[in-house]
Amino acid sequence: MAYEIKDIEMKDDFKICPTCGYKDGFHSMFKKEGDVTRWLFICPSCHDVFDIGFTVQ
Repeated sequence: MAYEIKDIEMKDDFKICPTCGYKDGFHSMFKKEGDVTRWLFICPSCHDVFDIGFTVQ
């Protein structure tokens, strides 16, 4: 499944989708890249994928 990951600079919180305005939070997904796992967020309404810079090691 092809998707674009949109980089977002998080302010105080990240609950509202910047694309469609959905207000009830996000689903999580993880993407392995070498030794780093990126923690990404998916809007349940429009399905856009966002990266706010979280990683898991």
